[in-house]
Amino acid sequence: MQHLKEFLTRIQIFDLRIIEDEIYMDWGTDEKKHVKTYDLTHQTPYYDSFSYRSELRVLKDMAFIDLLTLDKERIQLQLTELDKVRNRFKEFWNYYHDHYSEMVRVYNRSFIISVRLEYLFIVNGLQSTNANIEVSGKFGEDLGESVKLREKFLMELINATATAIKPKRSEAEFKEWLDAERKKKEAESEKSETTDVTVITPKSETPSVPETAVDPGLNVEQLTTAKIVGYYPTFKEGVAGQLFNLLKTYFAPEDHAVLEELLLHDEAPVTPLLFRGSATQLADAFKQLKEANLIVGCRMSDLERWIAPKFLYLSPQSEPRELPEGYLNGLMSTKGRPCKSPILKIERKEDTFFILPAPSNKK
Repeated sequence: MQHLKEFLTRIQIFDLRIIEDEIYMDWGTDEKKHVKTYDLTHQTPYYDSFSYRSELRVLKDMAFIDLLTLDKERIQLQLTELDKVRNRFKEFWNYYHDHYSEMVRVYNRSFIISVRLEYLFIVNGLQSTNANIEVSGKFGEDLGESVKLREKFLMELINATATAIKPKRSEAEFKEWLDAERKKKEAESEKSETTDVTVITPKSETPSVPETAVDPGLNVEQLTTAKIVGYYPTFKEGVAGQLFNLLKTYFAPEDHAVLEELLLHDEAPVTPLLFRGSATQLADAFKQLKEANLIVGCRMSDLERWIAPKFLYLSPQSEPRELPEGYLNGLMSTKGRPCKSPILKIERKEDTFFILPAPSNKK
């Protein structure tokens, strides 16, 4: 189990470096100041640190081999422990989204403590807030990207291991399961028709209801078939068209046709579409639609899972960034700070909903 130990240790250690750099201290000025600042570039998937991604990938693959040498009962115990690490990352995102902002050039020197990094993980090189070491906006972004990468490989390990020990369904078992799911879905639909559509938070969003998730025992063909019983977000009539008309201004013209196919026909793009705005804005747009019951048939976590592989967003340096599920979960499923610059608002007139540009974001 040496490789598993190395992998878990590696993804939970943050090696901060202290460098001297010229950074902007305030918005509205081009004046830079020569300061000492924290740096985490070497533990991100970007810049000159591609070896870090490769190192984590190799350790993850070797950890998977370690796990497969165990019997099923011991693998289950290890999955329980891995899930505890996953929850640590989820907790981090809650704190991170409460303190991170694309508009900040220099954070308070207590930023690293505020996001509970040193509490949740091992942090090497962290100095006292009196040490005159600045926390730059770039460091704040790099920290998020570093955690995304670590969490990504952790989730790959968890999912691969869970799938490996999951008994595969036969076609007969699958058909029996599918019929049961159809009946359950029909019952839910009949119930929802008698519910006032103005309710903002669906009953299925309450914590007591088990999370809907696709059974990892299904093969690709079965997963495709299972889509009809409601594992994917469904836009209410007229919503997808309105959303497309609003969102298309945030995408390059050559992506408009693909975006339309995605929203109106649920045809996933071959490569993720680049949203020319912040992650907070994109997440807030879908969150508003879900909370207004304009997206139905799934939980918020299912919607996050649907969004993650289909979109990228622009960093403050105008560089494409990924949107992993854990990162989205911190933006959409928790009650953190509201989006400061939403791109849409939802208005209702009688029984009709209208998706409109937010006043300060009209293009």
